[in-house]
Amino acid sequence: MKILLINPPQTFYPGSEPPAGNLPLGLMYIAAVLRKAGYEVEILDAFMTEKDFCDNGETVNVGLSFEEIKQEVETRKPDIVGLAGPFTSQIENTIKTSNIIKEVNPDIITVVGGPHVTLIPKEFLEENPNFDVVVTGEGEYAMLEIAQYIEGKKQLEEIQGIAYRKNGKIILNPRRPFIKDLDELPYPAYDLVNMEKYLNSKKIGYRSFQNRAISMVTSRGCPFNCCFCAVHLHMGQLFRAHSAKYVLDHVEYVVDKYKVKNVFFEDDNLTLDIKRFEAVCDGLIERKIKVGWETPNGVRADFLNLDLLKKMKKSGCKSVFVGVESGDQRILDDVICKSLDLNRVVEFAKNSRKIGLKTGAFYIIGFPGETKENMQKTVDFALMLKREYDVGMHLFMATPSYGTRLYEECKTKGYIDRNLTWNAFAQARQPKGLPLISTDEFTPTEVKDIAVKALAEYKKLSVIGHIKNPRKALKTAFDQPQLILKYIKNLASK
Repeated sequence: MKILLINPPQTFYPGSEPPAGNLPLGLMYIAAVLRKAGYEVEILDAFMTEKDFCDNGETVNVGLSFEEIKQEVETRKPDIVGLAGPFTSQIENTIKTSNIIKEVNPDIITVVGGPHVTLIPKEFLEENPNFDVVVTGEGEYAMLEIAQYIEGKKQLEEIQGIAYRKNGKIILNPRRPFIKDLDELPYPAYDLVNMEKYLNSKKIGYRSFQNRAISMVTSRGCPFNCCFCAVHLHMGQLFRAHSAKYVLDHVEYVVDKYKVKNVFFEDDNLTLDIKRFEAVCDGLIERKIKVGWETPNGVRADFLNLDLLKKMKKSGCKSVFVGVESGDQRILDDVICKSLDLNRVVEFAKNSRKIGLKTGAFYIIGFPGETKENMQKTVDFALMLKREYDVGMHLFMATPSYGTRLYEECKTKGYIDRNLTWNAFAQARQPKGLPLISTDEFTPTEVKDIAVKALAEYKKLSVIGHIKNPRKALKTAFDQPQLILKYIKNLASK
């Protein structure tokens, strides 16, 4: 039996962020588990290919064409195809890929997993007849049991964490318990993707500025319940983590085998278990592992004191991103339910500045319950942190992702401004795009205007910062010349 896992191409719309060249870790973990069990498995990475971007003026397509995917499926002749189903903004290409597969051979079993389908499995199958099975939550062992089903060793009714069709009806099986001991998982199947393509990417997203960098996830699950976030819905609220030893061995492995120089820890809660996190930092120092690392998904600022920040820097940390979300304490407490003291954020910024550690912060505006004044307060807080402590500002607009409390509130109260198309989702969180939420307090255009003005002011501050620090300017010009050109152009236009 041949199993093919496909990472679909991606499409980006005007106003959306450029793609980040992340490894398809979900598929790579599934492949590793399948291979360990003795199955023949391949990964078709239709996103990160030798091809360049294709820009038709309306969209930017990255990866193989659907005709090329069709040819690959015809050549490889798989019995099962597992498709990565990313967040809502990119699910359309996953659907198109499944249609192509069924054109090649209707008997191929098509399986899809990921955040979007986990949240609406029955609805997704109802709307997309060319999928046979939806995996909800973690996919490693569900996919393994689906393979066993194809071999006649299991019944679909026995497999937890899936939805499927039977006699014209859609059946939703009970959720699969989450993996408690993540250390039982083998390393991702790095050899099944073009590692050099990822490691040498120079133009895909913000990660492109780091040489020979890969993503790594060392924990799963989130015990928090921020209104806009769906992570706990598809990865569970129970925090589970690889041991410090597993993480260190894993980092050493990719450094030795693939000459990795930078690691992006993509965890949703990297620092939740402080003892484990400190053990990782201590191990990086003690083992003298020569690798830089960053936290692009963000960590909690209130978990990072001065001593820990010093240890992080010593262990190779190049930058720390934190999730602030709002500069208005009431919005944080009562609307977002973040339970974060903004004074702790300022303390984190001061300490990071003191030791010379690069920092960035994520912010979101446009929540129901906010006023334009509340949003401006967030902008003012973000610009203050930039001006005084050089904290990077990453500003997004609130987006009602399926399954979240934000979505349910917006749906119930009629706050969603227009149809939830893939295009709309792709653009909604970006300053150049248009938000989806409209209330009595604000329109999508008003939120967008606040974001655009904030971004312009932020760019001015960035230019001023580089002028005051020529050494930093030269480094940025060398590493990221296109950013310097954008800054100058923006300043000239003002």
